[in-house]
Parts: sequence; C-alpha cells; structure tokens
Amino acid sequence: MDVRQLEFFLAVAEEGNFTRAAKRSYVSQPGLSSSIRTLERELRVRLFDRVPAGASLTPAGTVFLTRARRMLADAHAAQAELAQVPGTGTSRAVRIGAEQCLGNLVDLADLLSIFAERNPGTELAFEQAPTNRLLEGIHTNAIDVALVAQSPPDDNADTLRAGGGVVLRCEPFVFLTSNNHPLGRESEVSWEVLASERFVDLASSWAAREVLDEAFTTRHGCNRISAVSVGDVYMLLDLVGRGFGIAAVPESVAEKSEAAGLRRLQVAGPPFEWEVLLRVAGRASAAARAFAAMLLPQTAISNSRDALTGRA
Repeated sequence: MDVRQLEFFLAVAEEGNFTRAAKRSYVSQPGLSSSIRTLERELRVRLFDRVPAGASLTPAGTVFLTRARRMLADAHAAQAELAQVPGTGTSRAVRIGAEQCLGNLVDLADLLSIFAERNPGTELAFEQAPTNRLLEGIHTNAIDVALVAQSPPDDNADTLRAGGGVVLRCEPFVFLTSNNHPLGRESEVSWEVLASERFVDLASSWAAREVLDEAFTTRHGCNRISAVSVGDVYMLLDLVGRGFGIAAVPESVAEKSEAAGLRRLQVAGPPFEWEVLLRVAGRASAAARAFAAMLLPQTAISNSRDALTGRA
C-alpha cells in the first residue's frame, strides 16, 4: 500500500466516479482502477460498488474512509517534517532501486512522477536490480531507498527485520501454466508433480528465483527442471503462454494483463510467499526519506484489514 492508493481511494469516494477521480488525480482511468483493485485485494474487502453511473462506497469502504483520511494525513505530515530535517544529507538527488517482480504492489512510475511534481528541485534516479546488489548499494550509500525481497524468516513475527528493513507486504506465489497445459485440468497438484515439469524461470540472481528454489529444495525436498532462465517477467509470461513451461510468480504479477490468458494451478499444502521490504540508507537525504514515507508498511495494511473484516 502507498499514499497514491489512498489518494485514489479518496478521489473515487468523493467524486463517486472513476473517470472523474482519474482526471482529478492526473492518472489514467485504467491505472486508477487497477490501483483500487490492488488495494481491495490487500485489504480483502470490496470498497466500491461499481455501477454504470459511477461508484458508491460499500459498508467496508465507508469504514475505511475515516482511516484512509487519517493515514494519508499522517503520511503527508511525515513527508513535510522529513523535508525540513537538518543533517540528513544535502543532496537533492534521490537514488531508488527495486527488485523485479513487484507486480502492482507499488506503482513506482506513478510514485516517481508525483514525487517529482511535488518536489521540482529533486533529481530522481531509478535502478532495477537483484536484492543482493541493492543491499550492497544501501550499505555503501550508493542507493538511498530500495525495495528488496526475501523468503520470510521462520519466526515471521516482527515487522522489523535484521538490518532495519520494514516489511511492506507478504505476498504468496502462484503457479501458472498455458491455457491448454494438461495440469490445468487437475483440481490440485503436488510439489512432486510440479518438480517433474519444465520451468520458465527468472535468472538466478533475482529474489523471486531464490525464493522458488528454496521452496522446492529446502521445504519440499524436490529437485526441479529449469528449462530456461530469462531476465524479464514479461518474457517469462509470454513463454508460459506459448506452452514452453510453467512458472511461479508473486500473486500481483499473476494479476497483470499479460497473464490474463494463463491458468493458475491449485497446489497441495500451504502457499509459499516472499516479503517485500523497504530499506533506507543511513546517510539518505531528507528528500530520500520523504520519498520512503510514501510507502506504508505491512502493519498499516494488517491493522486496516483487521478493522474492516471485523466490522464490515
């Protein structure tokens, strides 16, 4: 969840219409709709009833409205305060890095655009790189803010992780096949059966690949077949659609339009997942910390979800 999702939610609630809310928010209507769907999926409730004439809040949406306004006000206040903090670096450049396969967890293009609009004197640089390289950049202060990913630790109880990362989201992986793959007709498949299939993988340097390999070898004791490794998630989805093999991706990637024609497999046992964390360099500038304040931690999502599911 990020502040733009909250802004989009409030715009739709106040305008009562997705098109008008998109114009007000300076974003495309499909982009706004996708962001709202992501927010609803994270909160596990429907926030709006969509009708031809517009949109109206559901009971859960009405409950969330007050909380969203408060969360957004707190985030904006934090950004304003951080921008005035002395001694956190004088550079107005903000260097941001992110893992691949974050799906629609964070719309970085939108966040970068709106941050640049609100901070015209700030120079932005963005890099997509594997988690290990991003963490090295954080350690050496070559990167100010990074979105990294890893398998959840065994205890999985604390939002703060070793090294100071803040969990933005815990997200399950899903297995995808082409529309005519034989496994697509099965009601449920085992990890042993999956291990015998050809896989379309991301390169071994990416965290999504590391999480997948760990799930097979460490948790289920299976060796699998990696038929091909690619460096781009869109190529991966295309190859799966052409029947080259099956793949495992974070749930939000499976929600992309490019995956619309693929089948999801029901796998026996509990799902495996990864966690996406926010890391901020120790010498990051005030501007960089203000950008980081646009991202809301898993605790905010969990607290909101508990309040909604308990009252909706």
